[in-house]
Amino acid sequence: MKKILEQYFGNEVKTKKCKKKLSLPIFMTMRDIILVELYGVRFAIVDITTETEMTISTMKKQKTKYEIVLKCPVAYGVKLNSVTLRNAMIKSGITFVDLDGNIFLPFMGIVLSDAYKKQIVKVDKMMPTTQMVFLELLYMNDDEAVLKSDVANKLNLTKTTITRATAQLKEMGLINQVKSGKEIFISRNFSRKEYYKKAKDYLINPVQKLVTIKRVEPNSEMCKAGETALSKLSQLNPPRTEEYAIYKGEEIVDQFEIVDERLIEDEKILKVELWKYNPMYFSKNGIADPVSIVCTFKESKDERIEMSIEEMLEEL
Repeated sequence: MKKILEQYFGNEVKTKKCKKKLSLPIFMTMRDIILVELYGVRFAIVDITTETEMTISTMKKQKTKYEIVLKCPVAYGVKLNSVTLRNAMIKSGITFVDLDGNIFLPFMGIVLSDAYKKQIVKVDKMMPTTQMVFLELLYMNDDEAVLKSDVANKLNLTKTTITRATAQLKEMGLINQVKSGKEIFISRNFSRKEYYKKAKDYLINPVQKLVTIKRVEPNSEMCKAGETALSKLSQLNPPRTEEYAIYKGEEIVDQFEIVDERLIEDEKILKVELWKYNPMYFSKNGIADPVSIVCTFKESKDERIEMSIEEMLEEL
């Protein structure tokens, strides 16, 4: 980022990562925020390069919140893939820095280019939205096909996002797409067991952050997760502190009171996993789905957990 700005503006750029605690919704503080000083002008760049599902209206609202707490102009670090998206951001007054050649900083300067690099589909790890589509197909019956547009509507994905997700799954060799007129049907290429086995190394941990909060009554936006969920789906004993999952962008997340679990009795707190995708889309009976639960334990070396996971997956 520093080198790119110096290349375009021809002057030394001072940058540092924002480390102070900000009075913002938890999910907004998880992003990298770079404080920049150039020609005596201070501004901040918020990195959203991996958040392909953000809408223009969401960007605009969150930009205002960032500017209030940071007390300086705010731009987004983005990865643009079309002139349409770039023009929509400019029209809405959303300042941005795109490392591939587009900079919209009216208070500093503007660099625009209509040349875009072709987006290469990476297949090392699934994007959160790709994992959502993967799970939707996983829990369908074998040999069942579904309209891509129906999956997008059910999971609240944009046309661009569902296209990227299915392209990634196709590149991984996991799905088949068949066009019928203007519609596209998608289905998995394997039985449920083989489909999971072939995708296992690509799956990501859906947890963005784990927080301990003062106990609240779990609501319809939350489901059991972690060891609490695993204890419901296997012979594992439940943990002392209940664990739940919620999508990181839910409004209620901002109302959570984060506490130090060492200072409060177990029955007065909850552990809450903030997920990169909405766990409620695949939950059943108030419990997160089995495969997502497995992904949250990717780094676990606990034999009890490993045995319980095997038991749960065998049932699936």
